[in-house]
Amino acid sequence: MQLRKILGILTIVLFLVSAVIVVMFYLYVVPLSNPEEQMEHGVTDTFIWWAYILFGICAVLAFLVFPLWGFVQQIIDNPKSVVKTVIIIAAVALVCIIAYALADGSFSSITNTLVETNETELKWSGAGLNALYISLGIAVLAVIYAEVAKKLN
Repeated sequence: MQLRKILGILTIVLFLVSAVIVVMFYLYVVPLSNPEEQMEHGVTDTFIWWAYILFGICAVLAFLVFPLWGFVQQIIDNPKSVVKTVIIIAAVALVCIIAYALADGSFSSITNTLVETNETELKWSGAGLNALYISLGIAVLAVIYAEVAKKLN
């Protein structure tokens, strides 16, 4: 089945479930100004959980399914172009490994007084910041290189 057909069916199913939840809301005839009654009937809770589910579905589709689908299509259509993608993925992995290796998991005076945390969380937070700094440096160097190369040509 084509991706467009699958997405069409998924959209219709999600729309129908959302419509059922909205109808449930209006059949309860709970006034919007009274949150206690909404919570008593469970309507607000249902809306919040349905929003979580929709967000989760969108996140999984956007960050896992579509990129993997595109990668598989790329392998099928043009296997030589996959090398560039693999090199980019390896470069990102290398930046993450370097950032984690440079991260310091030790406590400072700020972390001891303001935040309850442990050494692992500090290490991962430091790794995220280091990855951000490395990526920012690479981006700045790329912009400088592009401008210099444009002037030289």
